[in-house]
Amino acid sequence: MNRIETQNLTKAYGNFTAVEDLNLHIRKGRVYGFLGPNGAGKSTTMKMFLGLTRPTRGSFHIDGKTYPSDRTAILKEIGSFIEAPAFYGNLTGEENLEIIRKILGLPKSSVSDALELVGLTPFRRRLAKKYSLGMKQRLGLAGALIGRPPILLLDEPTNGLDPVGIHEIRTLIKSLPQQYDCTVLVSS
Repeated sequence: MNRIETQNLTKAYGNFTAVEDLNLHIRKGRVYGFLGPNGAGKSTTMKMFLGLTRPTRGSFHIDGKTYPSDRTAILKEIGSFIEAPAFYGNLTGEENLEIIRKILGLPKSSVSDALELVGLTPFRRRLAKKYSLGMKQRLGLAGALIGRPPILLLDEPTNGLDPVGIHEIRTLIKSLPQQYDCTVLVSS
């Protein structure tokens, strides 16, 4: 079964076409690379999947649900990390994830699980404004992973990481379909 399927998905801004006639068939339980140069429409496509921008034409289905009629149900299936994640700087990393946990109605343990998964447990009580860029990327990834959603949309999740961090995050992403039975779409 396809987790994500698009049919001639197109997004235009006036005379500029950001995404044109995109046809994807993303199967369950795999990691997919969404590759292309800057301005190729990768982030725009992910934003359409999240309902943050509407397609100009074409359609997409996520887990058999159709956008826009099933938008709320679609969002329950997706963990996302789009562009640079934003956090409350005067809250700790743990407190920022606690907000997400409460919104999603998840158990308290989901915050510590997500922090552990991305290697931020030792820094969980540090204010987010004191995090390095790489730590903010990891916190964004933890926010996407909290609750272990069946679909992950990760927009350039290794930006700002050092080579060791890049290797760790790539290894983690590769392991997710086996560990958590999820499908991952990663742009780079």
